[in-house]
Amino acid sequence: MSAEAVVLLGAGVVLVITMLSGHLERVWLTEPLVAMVLGLVAGLTIVGDLNMQSEGILTVLELVLALVLFADASRIDVTRLRQGYSWPLRMLVFGLPLAVAMGALLAGWALGSAPVGIALLVGVTLAPTDAALAAPVLESDSVPARIRQTLNVESGLNDGLALPFLLIAIGLVESEEGRSPLSSIGLVLAQLGIGIAGGLVIGWLGAKLIGKGGESGRLTPIHQKIAAVALALTGFAAVQLLGGSGFVATFIAGGLMSHLIRPKSESLYEFAEAEGHSLVLLAFFIFGAGPAAELLTRGVAIEAIIIGLASLVVVRPLAIAASLVGQRLSRRTVVFLGWFGPRGLATIVFALVAWEELGMADPVLTDVVNFTVLSSIVLHGLSAVPMSGWVASMRMTDDMPEMGEAFAHPMR
Repeated sequence: MSAEAVVLLGAGVVLVITMLSGHLERVWLTEPLVAMVLGLVAGLTIVGDLNMQSEGILTVLELVLALVLFADASRIDVTRLRQGYSWPLRMLVFGLPLAVAMGALLAGWALGSAPVGIALLVGVTLAPTDAALAAPVLESDSVPARIRQTLNVESGLNDGLALPFLLIAIGLVESEEGRSPLSSIGLVLAQLGIGIAGGLVIGWLGAKLIGKGGESGRLTPIHQKIAAVALALTGFAAVQLLGGSGFVATFIAGGLMSHLIRPKSESLYEFAEAEGHSLVLLAFFIFGAGPAAELLTRGVAIEAIIIGLASLVVVRPLAIAASLVGQRLSRRTVVFLGWFGPRGLATIVFALVAWEELGMADPVLTDVVNFTVLSSIVLHGLSAVPMSGWVASMRMTDDMPEMGEAFAHPMR
C-alpha cells in the first residue's frame, strides 16, 4: 500500500476514534493507544511493508512535530515560570540533560561500547516526552493541579530543548564516520544558528502581523488561528531550505510570538486542540502500521528490549528524582512525575531525522526507538487512569508543596 493510501486510511481511523472517544475514557484506553493498535492491525493485514523514511510519510511526521513544537512553546508563559514555578524548570534544566547522559551511558553499555556519537544519539532520542500519551493524567481533576501542570509544562518544552542535543549527536556520529570534525561542528552551528535566527524573525513577524491584526479587527479569531498555522509551516519550510533546523525555528517562534502578544495569544495554540490532536493520532496510526507491525513480525533485538525498558523505568525516574531533590515532595509524587514521561512523536521523528541526515538506519538502533515507543504507548496508556487514582489517594494537607499555587498554563 502506498504512503498516500496509508495516510488516507489513517484519517478514517481518526474519525472512528473521535466517534468512540467517550467510550474510550470509560475503559481506561487512551486515544493514541487505540490509534496505534488499529494501525498495528492494518499493518499486519492490508498495509504490508511501510517505509517510514519515504518522502510522504517523513514529510507528514515532520510537519506534525513542527506544529506540536510551535503550539507547545506558545502555551507556556515563561514569565510565570520565572516567578516561582520551579518544579518543571528543575526537571528541564537538570532532569533532561541528566536523562540524556544516563541514556547515552546505558546505550554505550548495552550496545557493547558503542561510539560516543551513537550512544548520545540514543540518549537524546529517548529523552523527550509526549503529553498526548498522558492525557488522562493531565485532565484528571483528582490529581493535584500543580502536579498536572508540572507534567504539562515539562512535556511541552522538553522536546524543543532536546533539539540542540540531537544536532550535536548527529554531528558527532558524522565525525566518527570520517567527516572532518570542523565540518561537523560547522554544520551543527549552522543548523542551530539559522534555526534560532529564523525562529526570532518568524516570531517577531508573527507577533506584528497576527497580534496587530487581531487588535485592529482585521483578523477574526478563526483567521488568527489559520495565520498561526500557515506561519509556522512556512517558517519551518523556509528555515529547512536555508540549511537550518526548522524544528528549532518553530519552537522559538511559538515561544516568542506568545510572549510578545500575551495575554491575547490563544490563537497560537488553540488550533492544537482539534487540528493538532487529529494529526498526532494520525502519526500514531502510521507508527502502528509501520514500525510496530514490523517489530511483531520479525522480533526485537535483546539490546533494544534492555535499553527501552531501562529508559522507561530507570533512566527517566532517576533523572527526575535527582532534579527534584530538596523540594520536599512526597515519594509518591516523585515516582508519579518520574513515571509519566511517555515517549512518542518526538522520539519517532528525532530518529527519522537522524537517519535521514546520516544516510543510514541501523537495525538495532531502529529497534531501540520503535520498541521504546511501542512499550511506552501501551504501558503509559494503560497505567494513566490507575496511577492518577494512586497519586490522588494521598493524604493531602495544606502545607504540602503539592497543594501550592498552580499557574493555569493551557493543557495540551
